[in-house]
Amino acid sequence: MNRKFITILSLAGTLLFTACQKDIDVFVPDAGQLNAADTAWYATITSTMPVATLQTNLLIEPVRDSFEIVSSTAPSVLINGGIQYTFSPLCCVSTAGQVVTGKIQVELLIIKKKGDMVLMNKPTTSYGNMLVSAGELFVRLKKDGQEVQLAPNAKIQIRYVDLPTNPAMKLFFGQELNTGFNWASNTDTANNFIYITPQVYEIVTNHLHWINLDYFYDTTGVARSTVSTRLPSNYTNANTTAFLVFKEIRSVLRMNADVPERRFITGKVPNNKTATVVVISRQGNDYFLGKESVTTGLNVNAAGNQNVNITPVKTTLADIKTYLATL
Repeated sequence: MNRKFITILSLAGTLLFTACQKDIDVFVPDAGQLNAADTAWYATITSTMPVATLQTNLLIEPVRDSFEIVSSTAPSVLINGGIQYTFSPLCCVSTAGQVVTGKIQVELLIIKKKGDMVLMNKPTTSYGNMLVSAGELFVRLKKDGQEVQLAPNAKIQIRYVDLPTNPAMKLFFGQELNTGFNWASNTDTANNFIYITPQVYEIVTNHLHWINLDYFYDTTGVARSTVSTRLPSNYTNANTTAFLVFKEIRSVLRMNADVPERRFITGKVPNNKTATVVVISRQGNDYFLGKESVTTGLNVNAAGNQNVNITPVKTTLADIKTYLATL
């Protein structure tokens, strides 16, 4: 009897082990999940890294419209919010310099919310110097889906309301540098200038793509310090981006990757300003958001740095955009 019981028990164990082994053989991990945390920081970010996909997925779609080019008419486009774009007659040429007529497709953006500057990855800095913005604008022109250029001597007139306006605003133009996006001061004041009334900015320019109205934040005699954030080890510059967003002024600073120290850090910023450190990450198919309100210059260490510890939490892309709209 005992021998029979042992035989049955042995057979049952074998069957159970086989069933378990079968389950192990067909186990498939959740799609899009990392097999192991990527904790490496990189001197160069490539388009295949998760942070590149993250930034693409955060982008705001431009307003799309069109106008007809005829020899004697200055075409105009009016988009939501009362922003008017007026173009010179015969304003477009092909990349080969040939005059373009007929229907022109136009892509337009105006970014006045700080959260939208985060979404578009367009911080308000010029060669590392802090700017205060009155609005970032984007203009692209196409003919039959192919991008065209402004003709020589052609201009765009852009008119929009911003309350209150600031007479200190100057023109800046966007640049894609190896170190990231930058706003360069206008040096061609004969062809690029602005009119400012108490309620309206009016820009006259011969530039396409990114245009900005800003002034440099005056740091004369102002105590300043850097702000950094250290994150859990799986949040790196390959999958994460970070910004410092000011509350009282329209300024957004990108926190750059300090690869040796494995942290994100700003340049020097004015102390005693209310701001929010915003961290956004994509890992696998998941999104993470971290945020922390700070008063700049508090608890600064001997090196003049204020460290902010943040642990991002899993969220959705839609909820990230909803939060950024509140900034």
